[in-house]
Amino acid sequence: MTAFLAGLVSILAFLFVLGSLVLIHEFGHYLAGRLQGFGIDAFSIGFGPKAWEKKGAYNLWQVRWLLLGGFVKFRGETELDSVQGPDTTAGPGELFFKKPRWQRLIVMVMGVVFNVLLAYALFAGLVMVGVEESLLRGQPPRIGWVAPDSPAAKAGLREGDVLLSLDGNRVSDWEGAREVIFSLSQKPYPIQVLRGTKDETFTVTPVTATILRQPVGDIGVFPALLPIIGGVADPSPAQAAGLKPDDRIVAMDGVPMAYWDQFQRAVKEGGNKPERFTILRDGRTFDVTITPEWNEQDKRYLVGVAPKESQWVRYPFPACLGKAARITLDQSTLAVRTIQRLIERKVALSSLSGPVSIAYITGKVARTGIYNILWLMAIISLQLGFFNILPIPGLDGGQILILLVEAAARRDMPMGVKDRILQVGFGLLILLFAVILVMDVAKFF
Repeated sequence: MTAFLAGLVSILAFLFVLGSLVLIHEFGHYLAGRLQGFGIDAFSIGFGPKAWEKKGAYNLWQVRWLLLGGFVKFRGETELDSVQGPDTTAGPGELFFKKPRWQRLIVMVMGVVFNVLLAYALFAGLVMVGVEESLLRGQPPRIGWVAPDSPAAKAGLREGDVLLSLDGNRVSDWEGAREVIFSLSQKPYPIQVLRGTKDETFTVTPVTATILRQPVGDIGVFPALLPIIGGVADPSPAQAAGLKPDDRIVAMDGVPMAYWDQFQRAVKEGGNKPERFTILRDGRTFDVTITPEWNEQDKRYLVGVAPKESQWVRYPFPACLGKAARITLDQSTLAVRTIQRLIERKVALSSLSGPVSIAYITGKVARTGIYNILWLMAIISLQLGFFNILPIPGLDGGQILILLVEAAARRDMPMGVKDRILQVGFGLLILLFAVILVMDVAKFF
């Protein structure tokens, strides 16, 4: 695919994903307002000058040129609306500020609710098709390999160490450990491990790696996988011996194999002498003899097998509902932890993905198929909802905070004061967006 076509796919996929999510979010506000009798002036996708407009029976429908958001314009939501005379061309419905606070609160909350419901529905449908699940889930984060000259190697971490905590964050499996490692920046962090029966603490200074052009922390440790074959090279000694994916390597020359790294060391140390492999397949064991071959690229002897790190699992109805709920909760708590680490300055602002990065990632994912693009949509939908619920003036969360303050005070703030608060908040959001955009663009140069 040419660079031009790749860029075009990225842009179109980005507009489809973002447009769909904004539409769902704003429709949540719109539906809540319509059902409760609010007057609505306009439903708009995008900001800036109008590209298209149509007058409906209830409100105006608009598309604007800057397709990076959207809004529902409720009648009576601003100071100008509250002081101007009645609009004889407006559709039915009452002024926003004249409705009870609890109804206004429902309107503000429903955008986020619709984002969460969309994510949950997508996850539920996708796990019915199937989901790739790590074999490491629920397993202790035992280190299987430490990259030479990596931060972990320099700090003294070894194969067989079990990660207990990173920067004070307790971890119980590799998914949690990777999440923390990816969030680390380039400064020293304490890492606690279990070595044998003793707890030991090391200081590690991560380096920055990139995944899909996004900076992530890296210390150079990899998991201890079970000795289950995930792939067999063609050609290879393993293929010639008849080994297949999902075969489990039980032993080599009678020595039990508990982890993949243990098996790799045994092959490396054995050189090119024939080895007796004990294999478990479909509940029965058998022996084969394999002679490793020298691999010039890796500079060591190999038999031509790769480990199995995950498996495809389908969740039929109604099991899909519970699985979708767990995924939704996991993704939501991940967003909370990310914001917390940003506030604590443990994560750099440059680690956030702006519109350029999202477009790039969306384009990459779109070329892998509809399943992955829908999965990405579900994740972004949750993140969009979470971002909007933050108590920042200019976002839904800021409006909700104002309504809660008014409820506690048992009176409305002056409309002019609310407008000034929202204007300042919106200005700060634009500034934040500009900073993230500049950092985002810099990742590609």
